[in-house]
Amino acid sequence: MNNHEQQLFLQFYESLAPEVQRDIKHYLFLYDWYLDERDPKARETLLGEMNMLERKYNLEVTHGGNKNNQPAGA
Repeated sequence: MNNHEQQLFLQFYESLAPEVQRDIKHYLFLYDWYLDERDPKARETLLGEMNMLERKYNLEVTHGGNKNNQPAGA
């Protein structure tokens, strides 16, 4: 990301409500942990936490797969 893009992102991020900023930080923390975690049960728990935030903000995210490679209707 170049300097201009970083500035635009920071302006956008700082314009968000403090609760939304906390949720973004928490989501990124969980995602980073998820990527490093090897225990399947812990990964499942982390995915559950991330899914709660995704539902809260009506996000559509696929973890560990390419959505474009899923069968039609999936």
